[in-house]
Amino acid sequence: MDEILDEKTYETRQLSYASFSQRSAAVIIDLLIFGMLSYGIYLVFGATADYGGFLLKYWWQLALIVTFYFIYFDGSEKNATCGKQVMNIRLLSEEKRDIDFTTSAKHLLLSILLFFGYFSLLSKDKHQTLTDKICRVFVINKS
Repeated sequence: MDEILDEKTYETRQLSYASFSQRSAAVIIDLLIFGMLSYGIYLVFGATADYGGFLLKYWWQLALIVTFYFIYFDGSEKNATCGKQVMNIRLLSEEKRDIDFTTSAKHLLLSILLFFGYFSLLSKDKHQTLTDKICRVFVINKS
């Protein structure tokens, strides 16, 4: 196992990599948040007759919001979306430092393009996807 220096306490601790189930649960939580948020917007504004029509009409605005959400939260100080925070996991660079917004944007774009690489983390010791390896990041458990 790798070690990391905790910048707040200046103590070293063991790194524990997030599992496939933890990462999947975090994504599901994030998608549920967006589902509830978009349905709430639909109910408040009632721009179309049904929810499906609302999604079809405003899909690009919703996609833009989702994109900024992932880039902002993964690149911010906590390096974790709400789903990752609930699952107590976060992103970390291979240099064991926080990632920035550029790396966060690259990670999101490649995650969308290389989704099939997500399943490669089932058998790896560091639980990295293909996108994680390209962007040189880990998803770790917060301890």
